[in-house]
Amino acid sequence: MRSKVVLITVGLLVVVLVLMSTIRADISHDAAAPIGIPYDQELDFTVGGSHAGAFAYYSIDYPGDGRIITMELDLAPGDPVAMMGAGFNVYGPQGYFIGSGMKSPDKADRKEFEWSDYNPTPWLIQVYNYLDNVPVAFHLEVSGLPGPQPTRAPVMSPAEAMTFSMASGGLIGDRGGNYHYYEVDSNGNGSAVTLHLYHDPDNHLVSQAFGLNVYAPEGGVLAANGSHEVMFDLEDSGTYLVQVYNYLDGQNVNYVLTKD
Repeated sequence: MRSKVVLITVGLLVVVLVLMSTIRADISHDAAAPIGIPYDQELDFTVGGSHAGAFAYYSIDYPGDGRIITMELDLAPGDPVAMMGAGFNVYGPQGYFIGSGMKSPDKADRKEFEWSDYNPTPWLIQVYNYLDNVPVAFHLEVSGLPGPQPTRAPVMSPAEAMTFSMASGGLIGDRGGNYHYYEVDSNGNGSAVTLHLYHDPDNHLVSQAFGLNVYAPEGGVLAANGSHEVMFDLEDSGTYLVQVYNYLDGQNVNYVLTKD
C-alpha cells in the first residue's frame, strides 16, 4: 500500500513541475508594443487577413547564452494557400531580420523556426496574415526560454526537524546549500533503517547536488548519505537528524521521502 501511495505522490509532483502552459493570448497589432513572452508558453490567437497584411506582435528577451529557442506555429486553416499567405518572422533590434518560420517536414499545417545566439537582446515575433478577409487561428509554441524564477523559501534549521514515516515537499536550491530536516528517534537497539528519496527532476546532474545526509545523535557524526537510498543502523540512543539538501542554485526539486 505504501508503494502505491508513493507512486501516486511522485506522479502528482511530476504534473506540478510542468512549466509549459496553454493560454488564450492577448494580441498587439503594434510592433512597438508587443506582448511579452517571459518563459516557455503555448499561445492561441486569431488574426484577420488583409491583402496589405494583418499582424500580431510578440516578443521574448533572449538571454544571450547560446541556448536554442524553438518556435512552432500551427495554422487553421492550414491548407497550401493559407501556408503561403500566413506565417511568422523574427527580428532583432532596429528591425534586424533573424529569420522566418519554415514549413515543418512533420506537420503540414505548421511553420517552425530555431535559432541561437550569444547576444542578449529582445526578439520581435511578427505573425502575419495576407489572406484577404480570411481569419486564421494560430497556435504559437515557444520553448527553450529560461523558466520563471521560483521564490526562495526561508532556510530551515535543524531545530525545526519533524518526525515522519513519509514526507514530501519542494526544496529550492542555493549555492551555499538549502535544507529540510527530519528526525528518526532511536532507543539504540541497532535496528536497521532504510530511507528512500524520490525526486523530480531526477538525473545524474541533479543527483550530484540533491540528496540526503544522516547525522548520529552524539556529536553530529555523519552516519550515512546518498541521493536515492540511504541505509543505517540505530546504534545510538537519541535522535538521528536527516538532512535533505539542494545545492542547485535557484532550482526547485520536488521530493518524496519514505522510511522503512
